[in-house]
Amino acid sequence: MREFTYFEDYEVGQSGLTAGRTVTTAEIVTFAGLTGDYHPHHLDRHYMAGSTYGTRVAHGLLGCSLAIGMISQNAPYLLGRGVPGAYFQGFSIDYHGGIKLEDTIAVRWKVSQKSELPGQKAAGHVRTEFEVLNQDGARPYSGSVTTLVHKKAATEYPLPLSADLPWRIERFIEDPGKTYYVEEFPVGKGGESQGRTITETDVVNFASLTGDYDPRYVDAEFAKKDIFGVRVAQGVLVFSIAFPLAMFQYRHLNRAESGFAGHLNDTSTFIRPVKIGDTIRCQYRVASTRISKSKPTVGLITYEFKVLNQRDEVVQTASVILMEPTRAFARSAS
Repeated sequence: MREFTYFEDYEVGQSGLTAGRTVTTAEIVTFAGLTGDYHPHHLDRHYMAGSTYGTRVAHGLLGCSLAIGMISQNAPYLLGRGVPGAYFQGFSIDYHGGIKLEDTIAVRWKVSQKSELPGQKAAGHVRTEFEVLNQDGARPYSGSVTTLVHKKAATEYPLPLSADLPWRIERFIEDPGKTYYVEEFPVGKGGESQGRTITETDVVNFASLTGDYDPRYVDAEFAKKDIFGVRVAQGVLVFSIAFPLAMFQYRHLNRAESGFAGHLNDTSTFIRPVKIGDTIRCQYRVASTRISKSKPTVGLITYEFKVLNQRDEVVQTASVILMEPTRAFARSAS
C-alpha cells in the first residue's frame, strides 16, 4: 500500500469502497452500554414493531462510529492512523434514514479537499466525504471527516489546541406539568451534565466495536513517541458518551410520543485530546428551534455542546439537530 506520511502525499479525488458489515443486536447493545444511550428506538423490539421502520434501528452515533471505523480499516491514513503527528479532528454526518437491525452497510469515500490553515504553516486539513450504503443500495447516511496532517517542512508536530472557553449557561428549569413541544424549548437555555471518567475499558471496547485500532488509542509505546505522548480516547467515543450525558435532562420531560426518527445531523470538532483517566462533562443549550415548512407537525431543535475535562478545558465542540413534534402534531393527534 502507498505510504502516507505528510500533507503533500494526499490527493484530492482519491476514492474507495469498504467491505460490507452487518449490524447486529450485539453491536447495538454494546454501544448502549458504552455510551448510556438506552433509547427504545434501539433496544425495544416490541415498541419498534409498530414504527415506520418495523424493527430496531442503530443509534445514529453507532452508525457514524461504524462508518468511521470501516474507513479506518480500508484507508487508515484518511484518519491519520499510522501517520506521525496527524490528528483526526472532527466529523459531520447527515441522517437520511435509519440503519435497521441486520442491515449490511458499506462506506464509499472520496478525498474532497485539501486546505491550508490560516496562520498555520506546519499543517493542513484533509477532508474526506463519505456515504453509507445498505444492501439495497439506499443511502441512510452521508458525511465527512477532517484530519490535521503535518507538512514536510514542519519542524515539529502542530498541536490541535484552542482558546475556546466554557459557557456561562442560563439553566433550563423544566415544568413537570407541561407537555413539551418544539415551541416550548427555550432558546439559549440549557445546563451541564454530570461527569464520567474515560477508562481504558471504554477505549479498548470501542476499538473492538468499530475496528478502529489506531495505535494512538491502543499502543502505549507508539503513543509515547507521537503527538500527545500518551494514549488518548477516540474522539467519536468521547462525543458518543457526552451526548447522552447532556440529553439526560430532556429524557425526563413530559413529551408527546411521535415516533420521529431523531437525529438529522451530528457535527463535532475535536480540540484537545482526552486521555485515559480524564473525566469529561458536557455543557449544552438550545441554539435554535424551527417548524418544518413542508410538515408543520415536525419541528427541528439544534443543540450546541461543549465537552469539558476535569481542568475545565474545552476538549470538543459539537451540534446536533433533532426532530421533535410541534403543537400542530398534538392537534392532529387529538
